[in-house]
Amino acid sequence: MTTADNKITIVGTGMAGLLAGRMLSKYHPRIYEKQLGIPNNHTAVLRFRSSRVGDVLGIPFKQVQMIKAVLPWRNPVADMLAYSEKCVGKYLSDRSIVQSNYVTETRYIAPPDFISRMSAPLLIHFGLDFKFRDGDGLPMISTIPMPALMNALGYPEVKTEFKSTKLTNIRVRIDHCDAYATLLVPSPKYKFSRVSITGDELIAEIPFEKVSEADLYIIAAEAAELMGIVEDDFIGSPTASVQKYAKIAPVDEEIRRDFIYWATEKHNVYSLGRFATWRPKLLLDDLVQDVQKIEGWIKRNDRYAVALERQ
Repeated sequence: MTTADNKITIVGTGMAGLLAGRMLSKYHPRIYEKQLGIPNNHTAVLRFRSSRVGDVLGIPFKQVQMIKAVLPWRNPVADMLAYSEKCVGKYLSDRSIVQSNYVTETRYIAPPDFISRMSAPLLIHFGLDFKFRDGDGLPMISTIPMPALMNALGYPEVKTEFKSTKLTNIRVRIDHCDAYATLLVPSPKYKFSRVSITGDELIAEIPFEKVSEADLYIIAAEAAELMGIVEDDFIGSPTASVQKYAKIAPVDEEIRRDFIYWATEKHNVYSLGRFATWRPKLLLDDLVQDVQKIEGWIKRNDRYAVALERQ
């Protein structure tokens, strides 16, 4: 691929698909989205560990200092295991949980209209269920979840169980607030596993469960109290939204890599993003480098490099 006349197909317009579309705009990518509009996956303020995504797009991010703490329950080990079980339904020892009183970390906040600014220059075909095996031989970047791509391509090898959990996010805006903080909550006494404040928005995250309208205000008030905020400072009523793939559990690394390589070698499909590559700890900041890698492989038609990445 050497000229702007060549095209790349991108499937999915979540963060990964939009970023790929913008970074590869010189190839005039054809972008397909099954839904009728940009998926409502990022209703909260987007928070990054670096300014890399904003820098590559020319969209300034706001640098802030965030406080992260844990609401102690029993002891560091019990709290870590309880937090894991609460989030993913399994006792694991690799959860991101602070073992000291609190830590401060630098974060970069995207502007409220970030998604619309990312998507505005792109030509997106909405409402189309792209058929991967009916492609025209051009390279394709898939951002759909790995199990969905396996089915779409008719992957013949051994598959694995892909475990994920849904998450209900309860949100409410807070008057005269411009804070950046996260509180992890391992105790089973509370339904939510994490409470965060980003600017003037408080978010309580509840794994697995749907929340009734009657409980919205009660849970929001309970979460706010833990953060030292009183109900009188709520702006409007709390709202709730469900995130389908909130947490994903790791799968066998060899199976994961074998499929990604097979999809590229057999169908010229490159997987991009946390769910497409099924990497639970993949950060949005990492996507810039991943898009650059994919572009290099496509330009050079370098199957050897893809094979090395698989190892």
